[in-house]
Amino acid sequence: MASVSPGPCPDTGCPPTTEIDCIVVDKVYDSCSQTITTTQTFLPSAVCPISSCAIDLSTSSCTVGAVTPTSATDYNNITFIISVDYSVTCTSGVTLPETAVITQNVTLYNPSGTTPSCTILSGACTCVNLPNGDISCTLTLCMLFQTTATVQLLIPTYGFCVPPVCPQVGPVLACPPSPLFPPQAS
Repeated sequence: MASVSPGPCPDTGCPPTTEIDCIVVDKVYDSCSQTITTTQTFLPSAVCPISSCAIDLSTSSCTVGAVTPTSATDYNNITFIISVDYSVTCTSGVTLPETAVITQNVTLYNPSGTTPSCTILSGACTCVNLPNGDISCTLTLCMLFQTTATVQLLIPTYGFCVPPVCPQVGPVLACPPSPLFPPQAS
């Protein structure tokens, strides 16, 4: 990837900015990451020696359940509801879809106008067959919790980013081709 001018400032420092711009961005007011582990046990409809377990992050979700003020100004206890879709595959090839629902309380700086949210960054699961026929699965999730707001930021800039010309790869193509038009009658 080509570098964008002016790039890192040389030892002499950066030149003065040429503009002051107002941009609209999502500003993070508070965030934290946390590992959450939960265990769920279920009885399969048939005998199922376990082959594997997999979490489907594309269908799993995390939503805000409740927001409760704390004694500290603008800090709230936020209850997140995490729904994790996972599947257990038996050695026979049968796949058993399951869903685990977890609630997690997190205290975040959440002043009026900010929106709490959460994201499941990654996850793993392991399952074992219990002697009574049940399957016990342990789910481990890496979570990101945050509060954000769309704001206007005033920033010093060097103006617009002007991308460099793309490097040529392979043979150079004549553009426009020559001759561009058929010859005319004389």
